[in-house]
Amino acid sequence: MGDLMEYGQLEFDFKHAPSIRLLRSDSAPLIVGFLHQQFKQKQRFTIPYSELVERLEAYLELLHEQQPGPYQRIAPAYLKEWSDEEHRYLRIYTSGRSDDPVVELTADTERALGWVEELYQDPLIGTESRFLHLFGMLEELVYKSTEDPQARLAQLEQQKATLQREIDLIHATGEVARYTPTQLKERFFQACEVARQLLRDFAAVELNFRDIARSVQEEQLKPDMRKGALIGFVLDADDALKSSDQGQSFYAFWEFLLSSSKQEALQHLLATVYALPALQEISRAHPILRRMIGSLIEAGDKIVQSNSRLAEQVRRVLDERHLAESRRVRELITEIKQGAFLLRDTPPAEDTFLQLEGPPEVYLVMEKNLWEPSEAVSMSAQPLPAEETFADALDLAHLYTPLVVDESRLRRRIEHALTLYPQITLARLVELYPIEKGLAEIIAYLSIAFKDTRHHVDETVTESIWLGAVAGADEAVPRRLLVPQILFRRTVHAQ
Repeated sequence: MGDLMEYGQLEFDFKHAPSIRLLRSDSAPLIVGFLHQQFKQKQRFTIPYSELVERLEAYLELLHEQQPGPYQRIAPAYLKEWSDEEHRYLRIYTSGRSDDPVVELTADTERALGWVEELYQDPLIGTESRFLHLFGMLEELVYKSTEDPQARLAQLEQQKATLQREIDLIHATGEVARYTPTQLKERFFQACEVARQLLRDFAAVELNFRDIARSVQEEQLKPDMRKGALIGFVLDADDALKSSDQGQSFYAFWEFLLSSSKQEALQHLLATVYALPALQEISRAHPILRRMIGSLIEAGDKIVQSNSRLAEQVRRVLDERHLAESRRVRELITEIKQGAFLLRDTPPAEDTFLQLEGPPEVYLVMEKNLWEPSEAVSMSAQPLPAEETFADALDLAHLYTPLVVDESRLRRRIEHALTLYPQITLARLVELYPIEKGLAEIIAYLSIAFKDTRHHVDETVTESIWLGAVAGADEAVPRRLLVPQILFRRTVHAQ
């Protein structure tokens, strides 16, 4: 940090950093006020362009009524300026799910809005809670960094003794030590701030994915880049992102968030916190924690989609490189044929041409022997008459009885599960509604997920689906099926 806080670097950043230029702009009150209202207060990460234009027009009309004069341009002109290369406050792109472009905040704008939010932070400064939080992190750093088993056992014994004293005190007095209302408010405000910071960080994480895609494009344009080297660069770059500190942290978070049990536990904690009597006055004005699960899922899914777009871009780059190399090979073959045709009557000298030792060995397809049928077996004895016919001996009902999977019934199961959870995986859904018709029912669930844009199929992750048990020779044999991870989601989490 000391190297960054150098005068020349600061002078450059204060002139060119988008986040600082935004706050120094004459239109900063308009930009910050409108974007904070639309994205932060409503906890939205992307907004359709047409919707944002309508909301900006209404916002400008309201400003004209209060203070006519400052902002005279139309809403699309402001959005175009805020998203150009000079400003870079917004990013406008087509998501692929709709023809209408969507708008999102850039990482620099997220940072600027975070600075302004700190100016209007809650008046209660939780000195005690912050210090205890700092003290706890330092203890955790020390406890979880030691490699000495005896030292770690001593730490655990100390924690065990502390817990035992608290247990004994409760048994003796029947009373539980609780936080005071002030302490509850301190920790509630601190949790809200951590949630806001977490949601702001997603823009920076997604920016790293786009940087990798940009570096792949730059490597492709190098004239001496070969396909093998390009593949190696792409795989190294993707592996470097996932193995980096930020990549490991994000994927660990995403795995935690997709766990239905973890979601239920988090939902229960949030519901309990907002039901505390000491927080009733302030909790209504700070709904960020109440909406946190849906917001985190939407933000994380957006990053996963960015990663999928990166993989698609990699495939496209390799396909283009392969087509270019194939075209060059065809051109070289044509040149060789043309050169051979010109030298047909005047072949080169013997010492400058390729020599073959012995005659060439040619193996033609038609030299192989044709297939001949084996000798037919003749029967002299007649078969003995059976007591019952073949049709009577076998139960053929299952061959002509059709297996029908009712998709409408499966859809009702999905919608009912989504009233309980904001999203649910197929593995979890199968636990609630066991598979009744085997593989055909799994295929029907896949079909529903592909047809409905709310839902998501992640082919990079697999999950095990329980299909019940099939009767074996001695005992029932369990059947499991590995399928791509299927995530059914409510509409609000899939927009």
